[in-house]
Amino acid sequence: MIIYGTKAVNLETVQSSTGICPNCKTKGELTISIFRKHIHVFWIPLFPIWKNLISTCGHCKKVMKYKEMPEALKFESQNLKDRAKGPIWQFSGVIIILLLIVVSEFGSGVYKEKKFKLFASPMKGDVYEYVVETGKYSTLKILKVSNDSIYFAPNNYTSKSIIHLFKINKEENYSDKIYSISKDKVKAMYISGEIIGVKRE
Repeated sequence: MIIYGTKAVNLETVQSSTGICPNCKTKGELTISIFRKHIHVFWIPLFPIWKNLISTCGHCKKVMKYKEMPEALKFESQNLKDRAKGPIWQFSGVIIILLLIVVSEFGSGVYKEKKFKLFASPMKGDVYEYVVETGKYSTLKILKVSNDSIYFAPNNYTSKSIIHLFKINKEENYSDKIYSISKDKVKAMYISGEIIGVKRE
């Protein structure tokens, strides 16, 4: 269940310079408060949505919304609203999401770079994970590397899941037959996405 909602935070409360309460006619008791409302999910603020203005009389306790204020008080309140800046923590959710995206992109880039380095320098014992056909995956184990070719033994088994390829990556599952393929062909398979991973012990 997702818990979400809105919450208002007081940004500033100041004494009004207009002075007179339109309700009780008391002078010098009016204050203006500005609130900024934000959306939250699981009590984590995502981003602010709007500002609200209210005026309170300290004598008669009358609370007025912006539309109920006399014109002079509206003008004063609007000036306060224009200059009031909210706390940065009301953007916490957006900041967290952006940080997660940056970390994820960085992690993905590091992983891709590491995988490419393994692929660019094949070694005996490396295991290539590849797509056999739609919905089926298997592995090739490198037995020997020459200047222009890679010699490998194919796995006799396939997996319906990429993450379960480790279950079939066993010495006894590889064919006794040795095949060779040019490095250029292997590179083309990697670029096209046919080879999806490289494992090195």
